[in-house]
Amino acid sequence: MILVRLCLVALFVFAFSAQAQQPNWTKSQMEVWDIVQKSWVDDAAENGNWPKDYLHDDYVSWGASSGGPSYKDSTIKWSRYSDESSSTLIFENSPASITVAGDTAVVNYYSTTVTTDSEGKRTRSVARISEVLIKGGNKWMFLAGSSFEPKMN
Repeated sequence: MILVRLCLVALFVFAFSAQAQQPNWTKSQMEVWDIVQKSWVDDAAENGNWPKDYLHDDYVSWGASSGGPSYKDSTIKWSRYSDESSSTLIFENSPASITVAGDTAVVNYYSTTVTTDSEGKRTRSVARISEVLIKGGNKWMFLAGSSFEPKMN
């Protein structure tokens, strides 16, 4: 009987400690995360919605593969080129942190993608991404972003 009780106590401790490690996102945090996810769905679908429907006019980003900052028009141009030269086969995004302060949000997440190029070659990549979104009216828009591919063991 004591062994059963000890097992139950251990089970409860494990269950509650695992639960404590998972963030509980607020409604506003989930709203921001939904926009991030939707932007990836539209990008992978190559339906023309990403990035034009998501970027604020003052948008700027700086990725690991760019020589310098990339503004809205440049981001749209390179996205269209990417749509013509490659396709996203699958992606998975996982939020690390989402901070919402009024009409500003900062989202840090990591993404794993598999793409195929025009010759059918598949490439798997992992990126760490930070993005700033601002809310105008009822719509969240991307204002800034930065990404890099971490060195993996």
